[in-house]
Amino acid sequence: MVRYLQSIALSDDSSDIKRMIKPMKALALDTVFEQCSVALLDNQTVIGEITIAGNRGQTETILPMIDELLKTHNISLKEINLLAFNRGPGAFSGIRINTAVVQALSFAHDLPCVGISSLRALAGTFVQNHDIEHATIASCIDARQNEVYACFYQVEKDVLTQIGDETLLAYDSEIKADFIIGNGGQFIKTNGELMTLNPTASDIGKMAYLDYLNHGGVNAENALPVYLRHNAWKTLAEQGKK
Repeated sequence: MVRYLQSIALSDDSSDIKRMIKPMKALALDTVFEQCSVALLDNQTVIGEITIAGNRGQTETILPMIDELLKTHNISLKEINLLAFNRGPGAFSGIRINTAVVQALSFAHDLPCVGISSLRALAGTFVQNHDIEHATIASCIDARQNEVYACFYQVEKDVLTQIGDETLLAYDSEIKADFIIGNGGQFIKTNGELMTLNPTASDIGKMAYLDYLNHGGVNAENALPVYLRHNAWKTLAEQGKK
């Protein structure tokens, strides 16, 4: 089985080595995949996770879920070393909630943040759980308004490499890939195998840990969302669409 998906090329820089050898507890969040999911990880080992399906009431739900998870495992925010979050693209409200909570926690506790692309999370979680040596993967998320968010990846042994930029594609666009991952697959034309899954906060946390080893994190000010659609905050009427 492919053990993991992101190539790590640590330099000899002492800060990289320090990050690599230091035990690290991470709090990971996801409200983008139509769920409310929080997870605690020790390096890449999942300590605990709570996931509630659905995208209603996420604003009222996520903070009590974080409190419950921390109390259950007798861990305080002072012991957390890293915040991981799904930075989008996806539903605007889910991205906004996810990012706002992470920014607030980062600012209050001076914690580094790592944002993980929702499209990469789809491809990475799929490959992590399947025995795939060589394949092309397209992650597709329904963006509504007759469009999908999409990104392509190449899998070679244990390395997942992004091909091109994340983008918006029209419904009925033709996509060539071995596997199409995500709920947007039903709206495009392809001969690839359609697969649906929802990565949870623990999947986000595992990827963020490796990214932190490789690149470090960012502060609250730079823990930014990615919408792809620039007018995502507008209503359909304001966008001139029905």
